[in-house]
Amino acid sequence: MYEIASLVRCAVGLAAVVVMQMPLPAAAALKPDLMFCGSSSRVGASLYGAVGPFTEVSGCTPTATTQALLITRSGTIAGNGAAWLAYLNAGGNIITEWSVAAAVYNETFGTAYSMGTWFGNCLDNAMPQVKLNPADPFWVANPIPVTPAGQGGCGYSLNTLVAGQPSVTALGADLDGSVSFARRAQGSGLLYLLEADWQDNQGSFTNDSRTFMGALISSSGTATSVPIPTLSQWGMLLLAGVLGLFAMLRLRQRA
Repeated sequence: MYEIASLVRCAVGLAAVVVMQMPLPAAAALKPDLMFCGSSSRVGASLYGAVGPFTEVSGCTPTATTQALLITRSGTIAGNGAAWLAYLNAGGNIITEWSVAAAVYNETFGTAYSMGTWFGNCLDNAMPQVKLNPADPFWVANPIPVTPAGQGGCGYSLNTLVAGQPSVTALGADLDGSVSFARRAQGSGLLYLLEADWQDNQGSFTNDSRTFMGALISSSGTATSVPIPTLSQWGMLLLAGVLGLFAMLRLRQRA
């Protein structure tokens, strides 16, 4: 009798969950500021599309109102590691540019990786030409087409850094196999290691690259979480009904 009673309680509990239909939490609001550590010839909607609007500020020490810190080739890296680590731990986003990804990583985490081999077309596009780990939640949430052959950005490969850091996930590459885009989740923040000359206001910067930069800027730590599989509302009702029917049949058999 105890087994049957447990089945009945389980069925009733599942049905109650469906009836309650708790609302999903609202998406986190974007912070008002976008900080550039170093100069950028490409800003505003030309860089990140319709995301925002943001107040664009210059500086290398992000604050509580900074949605993302974009570090370009002319940014000051030395001496900022502690501030960047604290910003990441508090939920901030950091995005790098051409030639500085390894240096930013070293400054933040105390490593000593050198720049990898040169790759690319130097046509500014931030969106990679190849998606790595395409089932990663970032790509699932942002199904952006890759940059066509011959139109990619350029930079220095991240292959050695990715291979030596298990906490870093490779997400994009050049056609020659050079890793150009990777991510490390730190605290509740995200460090996006991007080797692409996106700050140059020349070349063919595609709408897909704007969408990509907007996704990096507006993302949060939840973007790296693997979704938990759930049943639909009808699936939950069906499961509750089956369990209830099974319990009733068992009761009749014991009578």
